[in-house]
Amino acid sequence: MMEDLDEAVSSFKRGYAVNLRAKKRDATIIKIFPKLIIICVVMTIVLTVWRGNYDFWMIISRLCVIFGLAFAFVGIWASSYMDEGPFPVRMIMGIMVVALMLAWVHVTGADDVLFLKGLDFIKESGTESVSANFRFADLLFTLFIMLMAPIGILTTISAMLSKYMPGVLLSVEGGDKNGKNTAAKFFKVPDIIDVDRVELVPEKDDHALDLTSFVWMTGYTFALGVLICSMLFLNPMMLETVPKELIVRVMIILSIFLPAMVIPWLCIKSSGARVISGAPRPYYLWKGARQQLFMGFATLGLFFFSFLLSIYYGNTVMAIAEYYVEYLIPLAAISIVSGLFYANCFSRSLRDNICYDFYARKIDAKDEEH
Repeated sequence: MMEDLDEAVSSFKRGYAVNLRAKKRDATIIKIFPKLIIICVVMTIVLTVWRGNYDFWMIISRLCVIFGLAFAFVGIWASSYMDEGPFPVRMIMGIMVVALMLAWVHVTGADDVLFLKGLDFIKESGTESVSANFRFADLLFTLFIMLMAPIGILTTISAMLSKYMPGVLLSVEGGDKNGKNTAAKFFKVPDIIDVDRVELVPEKDDHALDLTSFVWMTGYTFALGVLICSMLFLNPMMLETVPKELIVRVMIILSIFLPAMVIPWLCIKSSGARVISGAPRPYYLWKGARQQLFMGFATLGLFFFSFLLSIYYGNTVMAIAEYYVEYLIPLAAISIVSGLFYANCFSRSLRDNICYDFYARKIDAKDEEH
């Protein structure tokens, strides 16, 4: 498969290229990020007061849609500064549009809309009031958010990690000014290990496309989405009190942000960050980061407990399965979108930036000592 991909890349005469505008892009993203959060929260409050609907899950739905819309606009801006990957971005976007359209059709069927109701553009009403034009507008709006928001999110997270991750890795060596090594605890470095140094041994680029990052990003985003949705879909109180379309909409939008929990440990893995000590084997930091960020795998126990509890309260297996069937197709589409964009345009530049800044800071620290 890798040989076929390499051949396909060569036919486009493309390859990994250094983005000279990346630093300017990342600096701008880091600067506007706090303001973006504040604006989204304020807009949610204003829209809630204006509509006069203070239902908790409606507020959560508005908040999710507004954040998705905000990062979609960030994605539009960031797409012009995006790194060049082995495959043309237009080709990838074409594939993604098809996948997302199928996901939209799967969710909406023939009776409903997905995102525009989330913004309260229309009142809750019967399916007969949803015209073909409005459904088409909802399709375009859905494609806009689900295609551009992942670009904005990946750009933002990559910029944050490029700036802060080298310092975090360096702090594993010596701890902070108070002698505490919070970073080592975060990466779950065993207490019996006396950290000598941290070194980065980045993964080699054996092929044109970073297929490994695509598989890990897609697979873990999907798995994390399943774990999180299970807390809602298997909660008997949720199933009885919250409308089905509202729960599914919230989960679909939340899924767009799931890569933010995968990228941190994935970039550490690709940079080959490891602790060197007196132990015969190095300790790879990405394993501890994955465990920390995915505390959620303990949710598997909660999954089965919630399932039994939900069945006990009278919810049939078929009723629960309908939630999963409606959500898993969009989740798969979003996971593939994020995985393709990350592998094609972000993974290698993020790895290289972390490795370069890590050793640059290390050299500067040594020069200051002398």
